[in-house]
This record gives sequence, C-alpha cells and structure tokens, in this order.
Amino acid sequence: MEPQWKTGDRVYAVWAGNGCYYSATVDQVSPMSRSLTVHWDDQNLTYRTISFSQVMEPCESTAAWSAARIDRRAVVKAVADKGRCLFTNETCDPGQVVFVEGPTLVALPALNQPLWDHLQKLHKAQPLNLGTVTFHFAALLSQLMLDLVSIDVILDKFVPDPDEDPGEDVLRILASLQENTIANVAKLQAMSPHRLQRLVSAWRYNSFGHHKEDGLVLYNRISMCAHSCDPSCCWSYGDDDAFVLRARVALGTGDELTISYLQDEDLLKSTAVRQQKLQNWRFTCACERCKLRVDLGRGFRCRRCRIGILYASTTGGLEPCRVCNTSPNKEDGQMLLRLEEEYVNRVESLDKTDVVDVETVYQAAIEIFERHWILYVMDTILWEAYREKNMQDAIEHQRRRIEFHEHYYCRPTFILAWCHEELGDCLTTQFAHRKWQYLQEFQRAYQMLAILCGTNHQYAASPYNKLCQANQNATGGTGNAGDMDQTNG
Repeated sequence: MEPQWKTGDRVYAVWAGNGCYYSATVDQVSPMSRSLTVHWDDQNLTYRTISFSQVMEPCESTAAWSAARIDRRAVVKAVADKGRCLFTNETCDPGQVVFVEGPTLVALPALNQPLWDHLQKLHKAQPLNLGTVTFHFAALLSQLMLDLVSIDVILDKFVPDPDEDPGEDVLRILASLQENTIANVAKLQAMSPHRLQRLVSAWRYNSFGHHKEDGLVLYNRISMCAHSCDPSCCWSYGDDDAFVLRARVALGTGDELTISYLQDEDLLKSTAVRQQKLQNWRFTCACERCKLRVDLGRGFRCRRCRIGILYASTTGGLEPCRVCNTSPNKEDGQMLLRLEEEYVNRVESLDKTDVVDVETVYQAAIEIFERHWILYVMDTILWEAYREKNMQDAIEHQRRRIEFHEHYYCRPTFILAWCHEELGDCLTTQFAHRKWQYLQEFQRAYQMLAILCGTNHQYAASPYNKLCQANQNATGGTGNAGDMDQTNG
C-alpha cells in the first residue's frame, strides 16, 4: 500500500543532484502527480520535487519520550546478586525502539568554562587520581545546575560503596574553591565533601562519554540497564543527546534489557580480557557468554593433525582437537598457553605504523593460533595499512575479520556492519563484475545498521545509497527505493 504522506512528515528522499538519500521534511503532497515537495535539512533549495517512488518511510522520531511513556515500555526490578535491573513490558522486534530517554544532565565544559578551566589547572599541577577532570566537573555542575529532584536522581544511582569517605581529590577541589574566586560557584563553597564524593562516584559508574565533545551524559532509566557481553539491546544518540535504546534481538514481555558497557572491539576479545576490563565497574560479568565452558575466541592450531583447532577452556587448559579429537599433553598445553600470553603482550605493544613488524608477528602467530582474537587485532591493523595501497591483501584481511567476528560473536555490531560495507566498497573498485558479491555486502551492512540505529539513520543511509547505486548500475535503470522493496523492508 502506498504510504500516506502528509505535510510535516520527516522522510528520507533522493536528491537528484547525486542520486543519494537525505533527510527532509514534507512541505506539500501532490497525489495526482504522485510527488512530494520537500524542505531539505541542509537548506538546499534544489531538486525539491520528489516522486513517491524515491521517498523512504518517514524518519522515526528520536526525540525523548515522556517518563510515563517510558514506564509503559520498561520497568525496574530488583534482581538477586545484580541489584536493580531493567525489563521490558512489551514484545519488541530486532531494531525496534524500546524507548528514547532524554539526559538528566549533559556536562560539557561550555556550561561553566571558568570552573572547567579551574579544574584543568588543578589537574595539571597534580593529576587527579581518576586521570581526568570530567567526573568531578560533572558532579559540581550537577549541584550548580539541577533542581533537587534531578540531583536526587543522580544520588540514587548505583555506586560500589555508598558510604565512601571523601577522597583526597574531592577535598583538594573543595579547598581550592574556597580559596579562588570563580563566578557563579557560591553554591559549591558550602558543599559537603561526602555529597560531592557520592556525586563523583555516581557519574563515574553511570555516565556515558559525550559523542561529540569532552564531556559526560547521565540518564535515569538507562543507568538501570545491566551489562551483558551478549546484550539484548543496542543504542545510538537521538535528538538533543537523547539515548535511543533498540532491541538487538527479539524480546518477549518480561525480558531483561541489557547493554554492553564495553566497546564493540572489546566484545571480540577473550572472556578473561572482558572480565578484566569490566573491573572498572567493579563487578564480574556472569552473562551467558561469560559462563560458556569453552572460549571460542582463543583457538590454537592442533599440533598433531595441523588441521583442527584446540579451544581454550574458561576454567583452564585446552579442549581436544575438533578434527582429530586429540588432547595435547600437559607440557604442550602449558607451552601453548605460555606462548599465548607472550603473543598477547606482543600484539598489544605493536606499532601500527610498522607494517613490516606487524606482518612478521602475524606470520609467526598463524602457525600457532587459529580463530584467535589476537589474529583479529592484527588483521584489523593490516586491513587499515593496506586498504589504500594493496587492495587485494586488504580484502583478504577484511574477509578474515568478518569470518572471525561471525564465528566468535554472531550478532550485529557497528564493527561488523562497517566491515561488510567497506568490503563492498573494495569489491566495487577491484572486482566490478562481481555484482552479486558487493551487492550482498552492502545488503548485509544495511540490514545490520537498520537494527543498530534505524533505517533512516545516516549510518544506514550510507550502504543503502550504495545499494541503490549498485542496483542502478546493474540494471541500467534509474534506481529508486521502489526497486528495493526487499531491502527497505
């Protein structure tokens, strides 16, 4: 059925200047000519009349929901050994928005530049223990800018030690505020050290780094989302720093809403590495992925048959070979694990610009390891090194990155989506006759990004535009959204 466009709708439409999709607002609908007149977001005044067939579904709103609307979709429940966690009240399909929450506070330097500069000066004279001024700045800004209800929201957030004594940095900062005249900070001079410490810890354990500036953002409901190394949800930023939470997998009523506190690249590392990184939040992850008996990201080439793989057990030792069923003897097993530790340290210290050294380490490592996360790390370095000057080698390393990702963590991630899109770019220029191959790469990238950030997000628009262009070149036609019902879902 034809979409029923109306004035004011947000859409993605083809700009005839280059055949790509851009966001716009509908100014006028002309049913007789089956066209729209749009107002482009970038204020461009050309090619404003668009046929229905060249318009994608209206852009979904990423404006913050009301608290009541969020409460209808999600509920906080206490969970034994985990504390307060978030659960969905409704079923959600992959890619569906669970809810959109506005920030309690966005703590950016520009909101109080003198205070930010003062803290930076203190940090330069004697570095703060947290290595940055952002947490202390956000805590002080909370006291200055927020009402009592919003401050209570922050004070209610999880901290490992609610009765923590004020640290030396907190005492030093408060003392400096007494001694220096900074405009608009009178409320801070009478602030309790315990209160400031609690606010600092709340920001430290519950905030997100701002996506554009050197600052922090803290949300209310989102801070109740527990971590998982296989999270049920993914997220992106919406209007005015709103947090857009989406279902990564199909969710049933009552399912827990989880996100990853780690970056996507960390989800591709071993269970032990992930657990170590999560100590920043002072907990040990007990998600289903971390409880697996075998770590499929730590593979060793079988020393007997040289074909199969020995995977590391998360409780120690190596599993039997998946091909010849041979178990390594104790000495060989210990040697392989010792070599792994040495290679992990070696890879983490690699200079990415020294491509010859990376290649040397890689060549030696593939004789010992197979489907191991350190090979993935080196494949990434070599992909980035070769993509501009040695396309065929770059394609092979990119293919290996995708193969490992899909083997070890077969969920949509931004890394995997961009791997497919970048591979499609390479194939387009290197093997233009393989339309079936690069079309498939763009298709996969688009479908993943549609789940991760929505069909109308700029990230998803990029592979979608390439898919449209590839289809157009393949068919010799005009190419439009109407030609791609399967892709546009």
